[in-house]
Amino acid sequence: MIKINLNGRNAIIMMVVLAFTFVFINACKRESLTLTTTDDVNITGYLDRYPDQFSMMRQIMDRSATTGFLGAYGKYTLFTPDNVAVTAWLKAKGKAAVADLTVDEARDMIKFHILPDTVATNRFTDGKLPQITLYGQYLQTGAVNQGGISSYVVNKIAKLTKSNIRVGNGIIHVLDHVLVPATLTLAKSVEANSRYSYFTQALKETGFYDSLNIDGAAAKDTTRRFQTLILESDSALKAAGYSSYASFKSRYSKTGDPKNHADSLWLYMAYHISTGPSYTPDIISSPAIYTLAPKEVITTKFSGQKILLNEDEFNGVVEPGVELNRTFSDVTASNGVSHEVKKPFAIKVRVQSAVYFDVSDHADLRINPKWRGAAAGTIPLYANGLTTVNGLLFGNDLSKVSQGSNYERVIVPNATRKYAYNDFFNLSMGVSTARIQYIDIRTPMLVKGKYKIWICYAQNGNSNLFQVGVDVGRPGEQILPNLVDFRQYLGSSGISTTTATLPSADALMLTNGYKRYMATTADFQGTARGEVSINGSGWDQLVGRLAGTADIQTTDRHWVRLTVVSNAGLSNATYLDMIHFIPVDADQNYPRFSTFGTVFNRP
Repeated sequence: MIKINLNGRNAIIMMVVLAFTFVFINACKRESLTLTTTDDVNITGYLDRYPDQFSMMRQIMDRSATTGFLGAYGKYTLFTPDNVAVTAWLKAKGKAAVADLTVDEARDMIKFHILPDTVATNRFTDGKLPQITLYGQYLQTGAVNQGGISSYVVNKIAKLTKSNIRVGNGIIHVLDHVLVPATLTLAKSVEANSRYSYFTQALKETGFYDSLNIDGAAAKDTTRRFQTLILESDSALKAAGYSSYASFKSRYSKTGDPKNHADSLWLYMAYHISTGPSYTPDIISSPAIYTLAPKEVITTKFSGQKILLNEDEFNGVVEPGVELNRTFSDVTASNGVSHEVKKPFAIKVRVQSAVYFDVSDHADLRINPKWRGAAAGTIPLYANGLTTVNGLLFGNDLSKVSQGSNYERVIVPNATRKYAYNDFFNLSMGVSTARIQYIDIRTPMLVKGKYKIWICYAQNGNSNLFQVGVDVGRPGEQILPNLVDFRQYLGSSGISTTTATLPSADALMLTNGYKRYMATTADFQGTARGEVSINGSGWDQLVGRLAGTADIQTTDRHWVRLTVVSNAGLSNATYLDMIHFIPVDADQNYPRFSTFGTVFNRP
């Protein structure tokens, strides 16, 4: 089994399921929605059976010439307004009867209420539905609570009065309002709102107004059919010190040409736009938003009931982010969706630096009382077939993995194993289904650039040979050239007990792709002295092995995957301690680490 310490959480699931959707509903009485089965063979047959409720919807179907396919075999979801809702909609349009609708108006109305798939309420989230309507826009679902009664709502206005009515060719949900598609593009929607005069002007001057003013159905570039825009209100920008649009522009536009892609104002606005329709659940379920600013991402975090953008821990320091203003978010346009943030944010300029990642130093582990210190103890990495630590993914069915007590994260190693910070991952890995076949580990924040990646482990003759990859199965995937064999000692580099103390030893090891990563008794930091004796037993069991060089394209948290290539077929115990990400032109040999937390820099 693979263990480490902590009461872990599956953060993504919690975000999506608990985050917005219906946390507040659990304490309330949910409205009873009718789950109905029917002998009717199709959607039209069901509506015909209840003319007092749906005769007007049937008339619209006939006028739109959609009766034929809705009466035929298929899989559809129909959100149908009742007669009262249709009557109110017609009146709002200045129509006296269905006959006053044009054929196109009737057809568009029907198409906006139909999904080309069966979607029951168990697939509703607080965000867009998984299927797009026949009209070409997404529907949003969510919940409202009135008088202690919770109800599903669609597009923030239409309440479900009856749901999950299963017919021969799909599912019907009944609404108390007609759904109306968005008619304004993102550009027009922003321009029409007086909250965003700064942003409107900036969109126009940078040229993004034009690209955001193309209706989704007319977009030639299918990747831009829908886009997501993150807005900053005039009041937020004024609070940040920009008393006028001119002052805002002068702060960011440095070339004099905001349409120039090297201009800071162009980059600022590009950083607020991404391709695809990302509603709030999409944002919190994704670790990052890939923006139109080249190789720049916005990181996301869900905290309590807040969605935070760019709140990151960098080099041990937490950088505050900005909160999404949910009151003015999830605003649908004909070509995407917009959100508002409470404070302005811009691209963070960072300098590439080394990251020495102790794999046991994780937010989900730090909160566990067994994490380090006097009470340190074993903490499971997974339980009941699921990972307990957000940021760890395992490469096979955990319920089938051997649950042996030997496979766990150990806090107090034996005398010859001086692990960094006195803890490490003990992993049951192998090529069989009874072992973990690969593990994905989420990295700390890495500034874009080229890094040499070192896997730091404790040698074990029963361990495995690994292939190392970065962002495997994700954008920017890279497989590193050197296989890492956890069965090898430092002596595999060509260094022996007789040469380990020579001045040339470190250089020779680096040349061959090895290094010491633990401080030895020859290392001093102030009065502190390293613990690993290079003259005694076990000196070469703590190994830093170069997996290769990775070109990190985006400043973000990434994934490192260790995949078992072969194993000894015995206990398969793999002792993983650290992963070092060191810029290619930086010192690869120092600093070194200790059990007691002191970092030993180059003398």
